[in-house]
Formats: sequence, C-alpha cells, structure tokens
Amino acid sequence: MSAVPVRLLAVAALLSLAACGAVKLTARTNIPAPLVSRIPVAVALYMPKEFSGYVHKEKRWSTDWNIDLGKAQAEGMNRLFGAMFERVVEVESINAGAQLGGDIRAILEPSVEEYAFVTPRDAGSPFYAVSIKYRVNVYAPDGRLADSWGFTGYGTWPSEGLSNSVPLTEATALAMRDAGAKLAVEFRDQAVVRGLLPDAPPATPATPAESTLPPATPAAEAPAAPAEIPAPSKEESPVPAAPPPSI
Repeated sequence: MSAVPVRLLAVAALLSLAACGAVKLTARTNIPAPLVSRIPVAVALYMPKEFSGYVHKEKRWSTDWNIDLGKAQAEGMNRLFGAMFERVVEVESINAGAQLGGDIRAILEPSVEEYAFVTPRDAGSPFYAVSIKYRVNVYAPDGRLADSWGFTGYGTWPSEGLSNSVPLTEATALAMRDAGAKLAVEFRDQAVVRGLLPDAPPATPATPAESTLPPATPAAEAPAAPAEIPAPSKEESPVPAAPPPSI
C-alpha cells in the first residue's frame, strides 16, 4: 500500500474520532479587574453552587459536550465585584446579609441563564462562537428581591485543525471577558438609577492603551459573534447564516 492511501486512512480515522465521543473542557478565568471608579459601599456576594459549579452539557452531532464554567466564572465575578465596590463580603445564603451589620447595602447573586455555542460544522464558517447570558439579582439586606439585571457576553475564535476543545475554550474565555466588561460599566448605572446604590463617579472608560479588554475576536478577519446563538437540534444540521453585524 502506498504512503498516500495510508495517510488518507489515518486522516479519515481521526475525523471519525473527532465526530463522535465526548468533548470535555474547563473554562479558564480571563476577566481582569476593570478600570472603573469604586462605589463607596459594602455589599454581600452570594454565589450558589449552581453558579460556582456550573457545567454545560449537551449532545450534538453524536458528540457529548461537557463544558465546565463554574470555577472560572466564580473567580471572575469575585475579581469584578471586588474592583467595583469598596468592600465585598461573601455569604452562604441570601438571608445572611442581615447578620453582617448595617453597612451592607445590598446582596448580589449572579447566575447563568444560558450558555450556547456554534461550531464550524454548525455555521459553515471556520470559527467557533459562544454566547453566555448572565443575570445578577440584587437583594435588600433583609433578603427581599429588589431588582434583577441580565447581560450577555460574546466571543469567537478560529478553528485549529482537528481540535475543537482549544478554540471553544478561547471563545468561551472571550465571552466571559465581554460579559465582565458589560457588568463593570453598566451595572453601576443601573443600580444607581433604581436607587439601590448611592451615586458615585461615573465609570472611567479605558483608553486604547489602557484597555483591559482584548479585541472581540483574535483576528481581524474573524466575524463578530451573532446577537443570538441558537442551539441546533441534536440531529438536524442548522441552516448556515451570514455573519451578523459587529457588536
């Protein structure tokens, strides 16, 4: 048997393995401290196990996807809130805030509403795209729900040969980072407007040289992540869509 057919058989075998089985990956923390003015109040932070241990699981194209976001996003939220407020105290329940003293102004509870991703096979493009919908519930010190705010982060990364875990990990990290930027800049204004927190100096936008955020995509030719990433059915191939407008 010639060398060429042998190589073709090897590639076919690798493709067959890549198309089935399981993909397991652990997201990495990629959320730096934001360049914003701290709100001069103390808050409590409650991260339930559903958030700190969040794992996205689904089956698509005969592949089991297992994506662990919990540790990375919990560390990222800790870093963000620590930079946004004068003092942050972690608590183990919503009702624990009332026991911390009168200086605690609010109790914050982050959650994941949806994690969605698109592979090159789904979209017919050489990129992985990820969207993560988060929500932060704001409670009064007595445990009463005062407000709730949702925001979404997006990230894309080019495919890299037969690997799917590396580009999906990178796209997920960028989505977390994008969500963190929105939280740092927009959450304070939302809370102040609603009277949940005292007014404070406006967020300080980072200059291009000082920016703590990377470009939305790793390469200039990469398309922006879509406004919504629909999860395709388990067996049906989604209809490829044209690249959406930049966010």
